[in-house]
Amino acid sequence: MGRRRAVLLLTAAAAHIVVVCLGALHVRVGDEGWARRALTYYGLLSGADSGYSFFAPGVGTTLSARFQVNGAKGEIAADALETGVSREADIRVRNIIGMFSLEEDHRVRRSLVASWAGKVLARHPDADSVVVQLDTFELPSMAEYREGKTTGWTLNYRARFVHREKLLRAQQGEGRGP
Repeated sequence: MGRRRAVLLLTAAAAHIVVVCLGALHVRVGDEGWARRALTYYGLLSGADSGYSFFAPGVGTTLSARFQVNGAKGEIAADALETGVSREADIRVRNIIGMFSLEEDHRVRRSLVASWAGKVLARHPDADSVVVQLDTFELPSMAEYREGKTTGWTLNYRARFVHREKLLRAQQGEGRGP
Protein backbone atom coordinates (compact mmCIF):
# COMPACT_ATOMS: atom_id res chain seq x y z
CA MET A 1 0.00 0.00 0.00
CA GLY A 2 1.39 3.36 -0.96
CA ARG A 3 2.17 6.03 1.59
CA ARG A 4 -0.35 8.44 0.06
CA ARG A 5 -3.15 5.86 0.28
CA ALA A 6 -2.27 5.03 3.90
CA VAL A 7 -2.42 8.73 4.83
CA LEU A 8 -5.78 9.08 3.06
CA LEU A 9 -7.25 6.06 4.88
CA LEU A 10 -5.88 7.25 8.22
CA THR A 11 -7.38 10.71 7.62
CA ALA A 12 -10.76 9.19 6.71
CA ALA A 13 -10.72 6.98 9.84
CA ALA A 14 -9.80 9.93 12.06
CA ALA A 15 -12.60 12.03 10.51
CA HIS A 16 -15.08 9.21 11.15
CA ILE A 17 -14.00 8.97 14.79
CA VAL A 18 -14.44 12.73 15.14
CA VAL A 19 -18.00 12.50 13.75
CA VAL A 20 -18.74 9.57 16.10
CA CYS A 21 -17.48 11.57 19.08
CA LEU A 22 -19.54 14.60 18.05
CA GLY A 23 -22.61 12.38 17.76
CA ALA A 24 -21.95 10.73 21.13
CA LEU A 25 -21.56 14.14 22.78
CA HIS A 26 -24.62 15.52 20.92
CA VAL A 27 -22.55 18.39 19.51
CA ARG A 28 -24.05 20.31 16.58
CA VAL A 29 -21.44 21.77 14.24
CA GLY A 30 -21.77 25.29 12.90
CA ASP A 31 -24.73 27.00 11.36
CA GLU A 32 -26.90 25.77 8.50
CA GLY A 33 -23.99 25.80 6.06
CA TRP A 34 -22.61 23.10 3.81
CA ALA A 35 -20.31 21.66 6.51
CA ARG A 36 -23.21 20.96 8.87
CA ARG A 37 -25.28 19.46 6.06
CA ALA A 38 -22.35 17.25 5.00
CA LEU A 39 -21.71 16.07 8.58
CA THR A 40 -25.42 15.48 9.16
CA TYR A 41 -25.73 13.50 5.95
CA TYR A 42 -22.61 11.44 6.69
CA GLY A 43 -23.77 10.79 10.25
CA LEU A 44 -27.15 9.54 9.05
CA LEU A 45 -25.63 7.28 6.41
CA SER A 46 -22.96 5.80 8.64
CA GLY A 47 -24.84 5.73 11.96
CA ALA A 48 -22.13 7.89 13.49
CA ASP A 49 -24.75 10.33 14.76
CA SER A 50 -26.64 7.76 16.85
CA GLY A 51 -25.35 9.10 20.15
CA TYR A 52 -24.44 5.65 21.48
CA SER A 53 -26.68 6.20 24.47
CA PHE A 54 -27.88 2.64 25.04
CA PHE A 55 -27.74 2.94 28.84
CA ALA A 56 -29.00 6.49 28.96
CA PRO A 57 -32.23 7.36 30.79
CA GLY A 58 -33.85 8.16 27.45
CA VAL A 59 -33.79 4.58 26.16
CA GLY A 60 -37.34 3.68 25.30
CA THR A 61 -39.30 0.51 25.83
CA THR A 62 -39.61 -2.28 23.31
CA LEU A 63 -43.02 -3.11 21.84
CA SER A 64 -43.63 -6.67 20.69
CA ALA A 65 -46.54 -7.92 18.60
CA ARG A 66 -47.71 -11.52 18.96
CA PHE A 67 -50.41 -13.18 16.91
CA GLN A 68 -52.41 -16.20 18.04
CA VAL A 69 -54.16 -17.77 15.06
CA ASN A 70 -57.29 -19.73 16.04
CA GLY A 71 -58.39 -22.48 13.66
CA ALA A 72 -61.93 -23.65 12.96
CA LYS A 73 -61.34 -26.95 14.80
CA GLY A 74 -59.81 -25.39 17.89
CA GLU A 75 -56.18 -25.56 16.80
CA ILE A 76 -53.96 -22.66 17.79
CA ALA A 77 -50.85 -21.42 16.00
CA ALA A 78 -48.49 -18.52 16.58
CA ASP A 79 -47.45 -16.11 13.87
CA ALA A 80 -45.42 -12.92 13.53
CA LEU A 81 -45.11 -10.09 11.06
CA GLU A 82 -41.35 -10.50 10.92
CA THR A 83 -40.39 -12.99 8.22
CA GLY A 84 -36.72 -13.58 8.90
CA VAL A 85 -35.99 -13.03 5.21
CA SER A 86 -33.65 -10.15 5.98
CA ARG A 87 -32.55 -8.28 9.07
CA GLU A 88 -33.37 -4.95 7.46
CA ALA A 89 -36.94 -5.97 6.58
CA ASP A 90 -37.55 -7.20 10.13
CA ILE A 91 -36.18 -3.94 11.55
CA ARG A 92 -38.63 -2.05 9.35
CA VAL A 93 -41.50 -4.26 10.56
CA ARG A 94 -40.51 -3.63 14.19
CA ASN A 95 -40.41 0.12 13.46
CA ILE A 96 -43.94 -0.10 12.06
CA ILE A 97 -45.05 -1.97 15.19
CA GLY A 98 -43.38 0.72 17.28
CA MET A 99 -45.59 3.33 15.59
CA PHE A 100 -48.46 1.97 17.70
CA SER A 101 -46.99 3.47 20.86
CA LEU A 102 -46.43 6.84 19.15
CA GLU A 103 -50.03 7.15 17.99
CA GLU A 104 -52.47 8.74 20.43
CA ASP A 105 -55.73 8.37 18.48
CA HIS A 106 -57.35 5.09 19.54
CA ARG A 107 -59.16 4.75 16.19
CA VAL A 108 -55.88 4.98 14.30
CA ARG A 109 -54.31 2.49 16.71
CA ARG A 110 -57.14 0.03 16.11
CA SER A 111 -56.88 0.48 12.34
CA LEU A 112 -53.15 -0.17 12.51
CA VAL A 113 -53.61 -3.36 14.52
CA ALA A 114 -56.51 -4.46 12.28
CA SER A 115 -54.20 -4.09 9.29
CA TRP A 116 -51.65 -6.39 10.92
CA ALA A 117 -54.38 -8.87 11.81
CA GLY A 118 -55.57 -8.80 8.20
CA LYS A 119 -52.06 -9.65 7.02
CA VAL A 120 -51.89 -12.62 9.40
CA LEU A 121 -55.41 -13.80 8.48
CA ALA A 122 -54.44 -13.64 4.78
CA ARG A 123 -51.61 -16.08 5.55
CA HIS A 124 -54.10 -18.40 7.29
CA PRO A 125 -57.27 -18.41 5.17
CA ASP A 126 -58.80 -21.33 7.12
CA ALA A 127 -58.44 -19.56 10.48
CA ASP A 128 -61.50 -18.34 12.34
CA SER A 129 -59.76 -15.50 14.13
CA VAL A 130 -56.50 -13.99 15.24
CA VAL A 131 -55.71 -12.49 18.62
CA VAL A 132 -53.24 -9.64 18.44
CA GLN A 133 -51.33 -8.93 21.62
CA LEU A 134 -48.92 -6.04 22.05
CA ASP A 135 -46.59 -6.25 25.01
CA THR A 136 -44.12 -3.65 26.21
CA PHE A 137 -40.72 -4.66 27.57
CA GLU A 138 -40.12 -2.33 30.48
CA LEU A 139 -36.54 -1.35 31.26
CA PRO A 140 -35.91 0.14 34.69
CA SER A 141 -33.48 3.02 35.04
CA MET A 142 -30.07 2.15 36.46
CA ALA A 143 -31.13 3.57 39.84
CA GLU A 144 -34.31 1.45 39.83
CA TYR A 145 -32.27 -1.59 38.78
CA ARG A 146 -29.87 -1.08 41.70
CA GLU A 147 -32.91 -0.93 44.00
CA GLY A 148 -34.01 -4.36 42.75
CA LYS A 149 -36.56 -3.53 40.05
CA THR A 150 -36.38 -6.07 37.25
CA THR A 151 -37.26 -6.00 33.60
CA GLY A 152 -40.49 -7.52 32.39
CA TRP A 153 -43.26 -7.60 29.82
CA THR A 154 -46.45 -5.60 30.36
CA LEU A 155 -49.65 -6.12 28.36
CA ASN A 156 -50.28 -3.00 26.30
CA TYR A 157 -53.09 -4.02 23.94
CA ARG A 158 -55.06 -7.16 23.11
CA ALA A 159 -57.83 -7.63 20.55
CA ARG A 160 -59.46 -10.45 18.61
CA PHE A 161 -60.15 -10.11 14.88
CA VAL A 162 -62.23 -12.40 12.68
CA HIS A 163 -62.73 -12.73 8.92
CA ARG A 164 -65.54 -10.39 7.92
CA GLU A 165 -67.21 -13.10 5.82
CA LYS A 166 -67.10 -15.62 8.66
CA LEU A 167 -68.49 -13.04 11.08
CA LEU A 168 -71.40 -12.28 8.72
CA ARG A 169 -72.14 -15.99 8.24
CA ALA A 170 -72.09 -16.54 12.01
CA GLN A 171 -74.43 -13.59 12.60
CA GLN A 172 -76.83 -14.82 9.90
CA GLY A 173 -76.79 -18.29 11.45
CA GLU A 174 -77.81 -16.76 14.79
CA GLY A 175 -80.54 -14.66 13.16
CA ARG A 176 -78.67 -11.40 13.74
CA GLY A 177 -77.58 -10.87 10.13
CA PRO A 178 -78.27 -7.82 8.01
